[in-house]
Amino acid sequence: MNEERLRDAQALFGEILALDPRHAPAWRGLALLARATGAAGAERALLDRAVQSAPESADLRLEYATVLERQGELEGAERQLTDVCRRRPDSAALWQALGIARQTLGETAAAREAYRRACMLEPGAERQLKLATLLSPVAASRESIAAERREIEAATDAILAGPPHDLGDPMRASPWPHFYSAYHAESNRTLHTKEAAMYRHLFPSLDYVAPHCRGRSRGGERIRVGLISQFFRDHSIGRTSRGFFSQLDRGSFEVTAIFVPPAVDDAYSRFIRAHADRSIDLPADLAAARSLIAEARLDVLFYQDIGMEPFSYFLAFARLAPVQCVSFGHPDTTGVATMDYFVSNDWYETPDAANHYSERLFTLRGLPTLAYYFRPERGAARHERETFGIARERHVYLCPQNLFKVHPDMDALVAEILRRDPHGELVAIEGRVGHWTGLLRSRWAAAMPDVMERVRFLPRMDSQRYVDLIACADVMLDTPHFNGMNTSLEALAVGTPVVTWPGEFQRGRHTQAMYRAMDLDDGVVDCARAYVERALELGTDAARRDTLSRKIRDRSRALFEDARVVREFERFFRAAVEMGTPA
Repeated sequence: MNEERLRDAQALFGEILALDPRHAPAWRGLALLARATGAAGAERALLDRAVQSAPESADLRLEYATVLERQGELEGAERQLTDVCRRRPDSAALWQALGIARQTLGETAAAREAYRRACMLEPGAERQLKLATLLSPVAASRESIAAERREIEAATDAILAGPPHDLGDPMRASPWPHFYSAYHAESNRTLHTKEAAMYRHLFPSLDYVAPHCRGRSRGGERIRVGLISQFFRDHSIGRTSRGFFSQLDRGSFEVTAIFVPPAVDDAYSRFIRAHADRSIDLPADLAAARSLIAEARLDVLFYQDIGMEPFSYFLAFARLAPVQCVSFGHPDTTGVATMDYFVSNDWYETPDAANHYSERLFTLRGLPTLAYYFRPERGAARHERETFGIARERHVYLCPQNLFKVHPDMDALVAEILRRDPHGELVAIEGRVGHWTGLLRSRWAAAMPDVMERVRFLPRMDSQRYVDLIACADVMLDTPHFNGMNTSLEALAVGTPVVTWPGEFQRGRHTQAMYRAMDLDDGVVDCARAYVERALELGTDAARRDTLSRKIRDRSRALFEDARVVREFERFFRAAVEMGTPA
């Protein structure tokens, strides 16, 4: 719409509203014009006026909810959808939309109720799928984790017991991969394998084989390796991946960077593009993306993460290279039959670790991390404690992980530390979804009401400010069951001690390997009681803390820009191409 017609339309709607200020279609018309000009704030405000003018209109409320959700106002969207469902209780589509909004907020019980209403009104496998993938981002308790896992397994079994379907493109079903199950402190091999079978049961289009994978012959040229992710940007995956692109031996390997949409242009993505032999930007269509990757005729397709978003998860169901592998980017088994290898590290794994993976486990040897990681540097303009509103006399116990990493088992540890150190303050970072912060705050308020005044949630921040916050802390508390990777490396780079309690699974054993590489064990403990004692010792004893900090700074060079990591991955690529797909 050109500017003259836009002004004419705005004037016309204005004339209507001058005669009738409660003319809802005119307010909606102005909102549509605002959307056309990119005025998101105005669009929302105008739709709000439309809803106020016609509160009985379910259509207007649904449109308003969609705009609120698009702009991140999830709680407002949920309220609108709740009202829409009250007005149209016979609409399965509306109940499903309400379930999605509640699931995004982390209100899992309420989401389950909405999904069940949708299933009762219009039974079908696509609606059952919502119940089979419903997990809380912030678990309420160990008991709630167990209950939710039983619910999704029962829903998955019900789908698998039914007839096969062809629901078309899985991305159109608004899928919700099993991301949060990695944070349950449970083996997910059986569950994830069953969920992958469910998706093949519902979406036969996932069973794609690239033409060059039907034969096993290859020439003597360089091994063609493709690295794929949606997160080749300023993100934990971008930070752990970029070293591969700059360091892999180009005499033996041809390296392709595959960008899953939406691609982001920043310093990290530009670095990756500059150091790859070629880059592929995938379209936002699974079938077209599969064809484009197939044309590259890769020998190895290395997923930097699977399960963090749906697009790459569903790509992994296809056979796009003779060897397909995944590693620590999202450190959990995929359950996907076409994923051949899980590449790990002998310092990360326990003796029976192979049982944790649906993939064949291939262990690299003697590495502190599985990334050629560039040492984080603090900027010239450094943020000190006062910047974050933290008093200098406080003992700062920092837990800056994403909130879904904070397992209920950690609650008692935090409570005991704060109770025994009256000058202690726990500092955490607000959730990616604001409502999640309230969920964790409520859980902690129930577990430790007597010390909640010394729990502080800081707003999310850029990476430089984040490293400065870590440097301000006295102690970092590593989350049990799912440790830090980037976060621990950032802490050790600036000398902040990390207290870690290694668990059963790889995802809970990263930080102890870093200490092992530095020949230090001061931050590594073997039980809950020792975790609390070590945190208190380092938090309250400045001399001991400073001594350990100096040792960490002196020895942390062992963690960064380690070419052995790349050489070990090269060993894997050669061996995997030689061995081929595991039987």
